[in-house]
Amino acid sequence: MHATFLDALGGVFRAHAFEPPGRTLEVFSNLQRHVRDTGASYVALDDGAVVAFGSALTRGRDWFLSSLFVSPAAQGRGVGPALLDAVWGSADRRRTITDAIQPISNALYGRRGLVPATPLLTFTGLPAIDAEPDDERPADLPAIDEAAYGFDRAPDHVFWSQYARRSTWGDAYAYVFPGGGIGPVAGLTGASAARALTAELARADGSVQVRIPGSARALVEVALSAGLRLTPVPGLLLLSRGIDAPTALAPSGYTLY
Repeated sequence: MHATFLDALGGVFRAHAFEPPGRTLEVFSNLQRHVRDTGASYVALDDGAVVAFGSALTRGRDWFLSSLFVSPAAQGRGVGPALLDAVWGSADRRRTITDAIQPISNALYGRRGLVPATPLLTFTGLPAIDAEPDDERPADLPAIDEAAYGFDRAPDHVFWSQYARRSTWGDAYAYVFPGGGIGPVAGLTGASAARALTAELARADGSVQVRIPGSARALVEVALSAGLRLTPVPGLLLLSRGIDAPTALAPSGYTLY
């Protein structure tokens, strides 16, 4: 699966003269095992070799497509739509994140009712921010998740807590991973999520990476004021009808949202 992921992503990015983002086998495997254990995951085989895979999470009424990757050699054979059918499930509120430079995939999702709602911007760099964060205090994670996501993330908090440091400020929380990855950051309001992101950027001791929906203006403004730079290929957050774009959230990434 990891080789298929690198092959498929590399084919898309290099076709546009961009260097594809990397993900180590360890990080990839940890994410995919969590999705498999708490959601659904399927692979497509050709003569015993994995040539494509798809995975999705369902949390109550809400569904998130975590992965759908087809190796270039297997594309154009109906494998992608078949995997999407396999993980589709019955939830009525749907989301996924794609790269903006994937027109074929984005059209496939659009025909299923998943329409681009906002860009997902990736910010990187060494933050330059002068702030004194509020003292940390316990937070009601389910209430924050309902406000920021619209659904329960309890199984995912278990996963994130295994690999990242979590901080809470009563009305917001943030996770920071080794190597500087920040996210998810979530709050009861956009302002509270922005304060949490400010706190994490203020105490960062090296380069960071954080992904922020364009709809979360308060968080975007924090990243820009800290001197972080945008990477060249934005993502797209695709939503089904009736779901508002998030305003108080910087998601964990493309696989777990």
